[in-house]
Amino acid sequence: MNILKASLLSCATALLWASCSEQPKLNIALSDKFEGRQVELINFLDSTSIASGKVENGKLEFITPDTKPVFTAVTIDGRTRAFYIVEPGTASLNDSTSTAAGTALNDKFANLLNTLDSIGDAEDMDAYLSFVEKSYNDNKNNPIGSYFGIEWIKYADLNAVDSILAAAPKELKESPKAKYYRKFAALRAATAPGQPIVDFEGEKADGTPTNFTSFVKPGAYTLVDFWASWCPYCIKELPEITALYDRWKDNGLEIVGVAVRDTPDDSKAAVKKHNITWPVIYNTQRKPYDIYGFSGIPHHILVGPDGKIVSRDESISQIEARLKEAAAKQ
Repeated sequence: MNILKASLLSCATALLWASCSEQPKLNIALSDKFEGRQVELINFLDSTSIASGKVENGKLEFITPDTKPVFTAVTIDGRTRAFYIVEPGTASLNDSTSTAAGTALNDKFANLLNTLDSIGDAEDMDAYLSFVEKSYNDNKNNPIGSYFGIEWIKYADLNAVDSILAAAPKELKESPKAKYYRKFAALRAATAPGQPIVDFEGEKADGTPTNFTSFVKPGAYTLVDFWASWCPYCIKELPEITALYDRWKDNGLEIVGVAVRDTPDDSKAAVKKHNITWPVIYNTQRKPYDIYGFSGIPHHILVGPDGKIVSRDESISQIEARLKEAAAKQ
């Protein structure tokens, strides 16, 4: 090898090493309302803290030790605000974005999440799960797979969850988050269509105790809407639920709203603001989650005249199709 080629090779090797050894850096720029707030990088799978700091002059910089890439949640005062993949290079984040940008895996994840959000807006659960499954399989061996693996088992049935985890990388399979959602899959299996509803306690508007089953009338279909005042998707679909109620209440459809993870005052304010006319059970907090095993809201359960579950997690249009089918058989 001549001296010129050797020199070029050495330079190329040095540049490659410098690129690969660049420490992971996240630059965060936030508006004034976040000044002085605590920001933390949390390992997505096991919830351990990787780094933390306070916002000063609207900025915060995290430089993490050289480590293998890992998927993290960026929390502010304990609440998840965005996601960041720790990897060599400099990424950036601000309070108008939910994903970091500027490095290869972060940019790839941002694009995938944008597509997933658009599918979610279309309320097509089959398309949603199909995209999640493909994204997981395409990224099983990098940190993006951590997010999509968990997203998949959030909604998959118990047999599918066990199959997914059996073939998953060790860090996903043995993670606390995977075990948590596996438990929820078991709860969903116990309250799947065909199973009777399970009771829980909440409050009436005046604060007196009440039970969920007292709102489910024998001989009628009951749509159960699990929602919260802080959930934008829940509020967005209220006009659609109202229209369904107007069309079907004279044919025996009952609707009951169940306010979860919300203060009674906030729930009552939302009921008044959005003119919710059906009964609402207040202050149930996480009880329905721990019985029915759902991971997010809005979540709908359609209960049949016999008190058994007809469907779960379907859109309002899918629920109306079931009501039409049942009416045609009468």
